[in-house]
Amino acid sequence: MILESFYSKMTKIYLYQRAMKDIAKKEFEAIERFEKAVEEKPKLKDLSMSYQNMFFHRADDGEIVFFGQEKLSIEDKRLSIILHKNKQYQWLLAEAYEEFEDCLIHLYAYAGYSDHKFWLMRDFGDIRLDELPGKSFEWFCDQAKKLRESNLSIINRFRNTFNKLKQIETNNHFGINLYLAVTLIENLRHIIVHCGGVVSDLDVFKKKVLKKCGLINNGKPSRENLGFIDCFFGIDKYANTIMLLEAKCDPESIPGLHLDVFKIPIDFLISYIYEIYKCLEKSNLSIEKSY
Repeated sequence: MILESFYSKMTKIYLYQRAMKDIAKKEFEAIERFEKAVEEKPKLKDLSMSYQNMFFHRADDGEIVFFGQEKLSIEDKRLSIILHKNKQYQWLLAEAYEEFEDCLIHLYAYAGYSDHKFWLMRDFGDIRLDELPGKSFEWFCDQAKKLRESNLSIINRFRNTFNKLKQIETNNHFGINLYLAVTLIENLRHIIVHCGGVVSDLDVFKKKVLKKCGLINNGKPSRENLGFIDCFFGIDKYANTIMLLEAKCDPESIPGLHLDVFKIPIDFLISYIYEIYKCLEKSNLSIEKSY
């Protein structure tokens, strides 16, 4: 069951995020207790909130060698918790995109398996057409994986087949370009995995993403699209860092209400898969429950 399996994996990612949120909350509560203790006993003021020694064992004789230490003040500890939490969120987003890609592969494989005409001829690789009837679903999955490895977009295979998919990309509940959203997440995943979640030049990054979507507009991208990309980056010294932490809502809204930034891109990925699934379901292809 392709869709059900995808839902299950994304559910686990949400549960991991909630676990990270709970851990961070408990660490902040520990800081508050420490601050209260300092208020009651001022002599504790000069103590570090956290003191860590780093060491390794020498390979030749197993002796311990200290190579670093870190002393954190209360404010340093707060910042450390925030950055660590964000790092965890980054990796969960990268994992979510990889699950999204795997689901795309399985959906495209099933489409070709059910109706060979759905695929382009070159998608089949070096094989005679009369051999296709004997090929299994797993064989089609392997072929679909080769498309990804060759940087051939499976998403565009679906987009060029289903006009409905292109329509909903620009006319949807979210009020954003869904194709841009998915392309952005793909590139965020690359930065997280290969660059520690930090882009070297945000303007160059934006242009790269928009160009890939065909939204560069002769070098004059829209403010809306630029602003959309900015939503997933920090400010000031963290302006080039992918930021997925909870953000405070409008001061005039309910006090203490926060926007779950991490959930936004996950919603985009799940919704896009759902739309592809519905397009396949409404076509002559029936999505079998056995896959």
